[in-house]
Amino acid sequence: MTQFQGPMQPWPALAPFGRTVRLPGDLNVFVYTAGQPEAPALVLIHGLGDEADTWRHLFQPLAERYYVTALDLPGFGRSDKPRRAYTLPFLRDTVLALLDALGLARAALLGHSLGAVIAQSVALAQPERIPALTLLDGSLTSRAAKLNQGLLLMALPVVGAQIYNGLRRDPRAAYESLRPFYARLDDLPQADREFLFQRVNERVWSDGQRDAFLSILRHLVWTAPREQAKQEARLARLATPTHALWGELDAINSVESGRALTAVQATARLTVLAGLGHAPHQEAPEAVLRAFHA
Repeated sequence: MTQFQGPMQPWPALAPFGRTVRLPGDLNVFVYTAGQPEAPALVLIHGLGDEADTWRHLFQPLAERYYVTALDLPGFGRSDKPRRAYTLPFLRDTVLALLDALGLARAALLGHSLGAVIAQSVALAQPERIPALTLLDGSLTSRAAKLNQGLLLMALPVVGAQIYNGLRRDPRAAYESLRPFYARLDDLPQADREFLFQRVNERVWSDGQRDAFLSILRHLVWTAPREQAKQEARLARLATPTHALWGELDAINSVESGRALTAVQATARLTVLAGLGHAPHQEAPEAVLRAFHA
């Protein structure tokens, strides 16, 4: 449908802050940047199938205290979508290359879901560059009781692409696919619901985003679990102050994953956000901001 196949338009308040940064290998990454360059640096990393606009209600308030950068990971949003395998090491190295390109010797990281896992991976790779981590409903210490059935099906070869492409037939069904990620999707402000309706259908109609989504999903489902024990052993030695913020009603990645993190990593603490789901920064941004600054 042509109304979903044009260039992605930013959340209106974010539009003035957008630009593209070229990384080694001619990889163009779209970012929003704001704040005073001399302020402490903070990089925001979105989750699977999302983009930098997920931070639309946090970005400017955070820029009052930090030099903030929010990126579209490669394969998503307005960043390049090279035909390749999308893995945690690739996405980790992209974030490190972005820090270099922006001249940031050190930067705190705030990541949501997959973005939280990437943030931890960056800190494990170069801990001297990451003074603090904030993890929003995501961690290498996943303790999901069972994998979401829909995501498991999408991780299957051929089947995943069929399911993804099938959402193109019904824009409303594409929007409804977001429901498990929110405790109360219908309670979001109308402007947010309209924005999410447009944005999820733009993702559905992008072959590049489909391929990146399915590639990293398969990596997470079939490869990452085999590395979990090794990664947790590394986290146990990580001295980086880490604050995990978790929606109490997260149906995608249970709060038990956050509790597991604090059991593994001595420098990690957990704040449970009452009544919120997997995307608390969209459902209750003020509560997330309070917890972030606590």
